[in-house]
Amino acid sequence: MQSSNFLELRLLHEDSGEWGRQMRLLTLNPILYLEQYEEIADELYRWKQDEELRPFIDREDMAVVRESIIYYEEDTKRELLPPGLCVGIGTYKTVRDGELYMCALIDRGSRKVMAYSFGVYRSAELVGKALENVEVLYRLSGKASLLSSRNPLYRSRKYQKMLEGFRIEQEMTQKGTRGGAAIVSTYFSWLMRRKGHTVFQTWQDAIDWLTMDILRYNLNLS
Repeated sequence: MQSSNFLELRLLHEDSGEWGRQMRLLTLNPILYLEQYEEIADELYRWKQDEELRPFIDREDMAVVRESIIYYEEDTKRELLPPGLCVGIGTYKTVRDGELYMCALIDRGSRKVMAYSFGVYRSAELVGKALENVEVLYRLSGKASLLSSRNPLYRSRKYQKMLEGFRIEQEMTQKGTRGGAAIVSTYFSWLMRRKGHTVFQTWQDAIDWLTMDILRYNLNLS
């Protein structure tokens, strides 16, 4: 994390209720390591080495994060999970390490990124990693649904079974329509505009930039 950018955001937003919520999100490890996948090709495991990837937070900023969380948790209870989420996965190229994938779970109401995950292999488990962080941050009351496109990943039995484990109902866009999933495509489209000509040299560079972008994006919506 670039501490100057982080501290600038703190000065602008720490008095808002959203600041503490975003700090809680930053403490959760969003990285799905190769060893955590249920199934993966041996040659992919040998070629891609991701064990050194780390979350966004560094030691210099962690004190600020912890202070913000304590203040936030004293002032609020764990919030209810919004009933309608949508999911999308973006692909980001790096010069040295190949592609990195980011899964984003977006609230259909506020359009905020509720949780996210990173991985170097695109699979249903990437969505599961993001959902694990949602479970830590929010409590579920009643039914919650997760809307997706009709991509084969979301039609797989593995994905459907995973959602059942989280007690979240699956929704998919109807053929020939985009429906609420347009929120996802719009989010990723604008993300690429913000990225512009930025070049990621490594997976870690991509993780750091994307996490900071999510933080800015969510705070600007508050």
